[in-house]
Amino acid sequence: MPTRRRPLLKALAGGVVAIGAVGAAAKLSGSQDKSAHEFAGLPTLELSSSYGSDVGSLEVRLGDALLPQVSPHRWRSAHLPTSTHSMVAFTWHANDGHPHIHIRSRVAGAWRPWQRLPILHDLPDDDSGESTGVVGTELVWIGDSDGIQVQVAGSRPRELTLVLLRPAPRPGDGMVTASRVGVGRSDRASRAAVDPAVPRPAILTRSDWGADESWRDGTPSYNSTIQQVHVHHTVNSNDYSEADVPALIRGMYRYHTSNLGWSDIGYNFLVDRFGRLWVGRAGGAARPVRGAHTLGFNATSTGVSAIGNFELVTPTAAMLSAIVRVAAWKLDLYGRKPMGHAEVLSEGSDKYRSRQVVDLPVIDGHRDTNDTACPGQHLYDSLPLIRKRAAARIDKFHATAQPTVTITQAAAVTGTPALGEKLTVQPGAFTPPDATPAYAWLRDGAEIVGASRASYRTVPEDVGTQLTVRVDVTKPGYQSATQLLTVDGLVTAPATVSLRTIGRRGRAVVHIEVTAPPGVAGTPTGQATVRIHLRTRTVDLVNGRATPRFRSFLPGQYTVNVDYLGSPSLTPAAAEASVTIK
Repeated sequence: MPTRRRPLLKALAGGVVAIGAVGAAAKLSGSQDKSAHEFAGLPTLELSSSYGSDVGSLEVRLGDALLPQVSPHRWRSAHLPTSTHSMVAFTWHANDGHPHIHIRSRVAGAWRPWQRLPILHDLPDDDSGESTGVVGTELVWIGDSDGIQVQVAGSRPRELTLVLLRPAPRPGDGMVTASRVGVGRSDRASRAAVDPAVPRPAILTRSDWGADESWRDGTPSYNSTIQQVHVHHTVNSNDYSEADVPALIRGMYRYHTSNLGWSDIGYNFLVDRFGRLWVGRAGGAARPVRGAHTLGFNATSTGVSAIGNFELVTPTAAMLSAIVRVAAWKLDLYGRKPMGHAEVLSEGSDKYRSRQVVDLPVIDGHRDTNDTACPGQHLYDSLPLIRKRAAARIDKFHATAQPTVTITQAAAVTGTPALGEKLTVQPGAFTPPDATPAYAWLRDGAEIVGASRASYRTVPEDVGTQLTVRVDVTKPGYQSATQLLTVDGLVTAPATVSLRTIGRRGRAVVHIEVTAPPGVAGTPTGQATVRIHLRTRTVDLVNGRATPRFRSFLPGQYTVNVDYLGSPSLTPAAAEASVTIK
């Protein structure tokens, strides 16, 4: 299990400003907003970029200096000046209670009304390796703001931390469109040898919203199946523009990974009010990636989050259609019925104990599994329509779908992945038997021009790469079946070892050079073992060469044996020479 971030410990090392006296901490500037009387004498909370990104951020520990107690069980800050931020959240340790938090923000020179920040219930399961002990509020998008006031009721956690974010807009954010997105070959390959599913809808990728992949911690985890689609809302502003959406998702990604310590953004998919679908968590949109969106129920589901607050507004028709498209696609991949129910084993939530078997709708709202208002009453009320339309979409597709080519015996690759060797595909068996297999050979995932036969002979460019072959079995009037076969091991080539020896008074010098066959890119790496009489030494190659020296030999002629130990792309090789020592 990969080591997950521990955000509060990491923050204490330099990311969280813990303020004992106003103006005494780093990341607080002495600048003041001269136009705002309420800011007089207060330092400005300054955001800064982290991870070398364009997402400005600040985490401020709220102690007595910034959040004093004003009455029993109530704390309130002054009007705090900030540098420009557009997203707000709060975090604290899980065992420190559940505060009631309200904020008001200064936007365009005016203070907005107080708004409540709901507790975040979109969480990873305890056994997922992502649970860090840090909990928080929803991340609220407020637009560009330069001031904040905080009020806490009930209790103030000891480690209550204000999170301010500003994902900077990028020039391409307003130019993203889903119209160009189609079904990738990798998704078709994952569907090999099964009945055809509802077509994949247009989905914008992580690169489309600008994900910095270095923020992810660890590799994706996968579920064994998908039983449900959980519908969420992000509780963000409802008046965002199309150009705002990529930055908004970047902010959620930053909050989930850095502030909460998860391995990635929690949601599998997001949908905006314009009807655009976005890939959330990495790992492959067509695959059963385990998310961190529904505490206790992530292991058998996918999570779709609608961007907005649907306690306040109704979802757009475009948004509902997008949810229908992605739900029908994901559920049909696993033979699930959108109008049905599923018996799901809870892994423990605030509503269902661990190991409890729960009967839930196949498409449900987050409130069905956790003690939350998510996905908002207006979106929750739309779920019956979403289920009905998703079921109709699946039924319509299967009523008009062509029969599919069925693989009855899997294809296989024979041969040794070595330079100049021939690899051959045994196509297996399929129904109908007169379907035609077609082949495409790939080098490190890229198609090799002209390599479209069942056999392929390796060339120098293949050395050190991973070869795969895609087999598409087709017949007019049928849906094709695709298999992606991986050749066992990287392609290797034989190495050649050249020696030159020099004998001096009591000493021997051995010049070793290891070379690859002509046309093979790169300089040989690895180690070589040198033996002279009873002496043995292992040396590292630098630019394919090494020059070990031996001392304290008696005069005479000695045999020199060198064994090159090989590398991922070159096979071991040996050479022998003699040296005369005076």
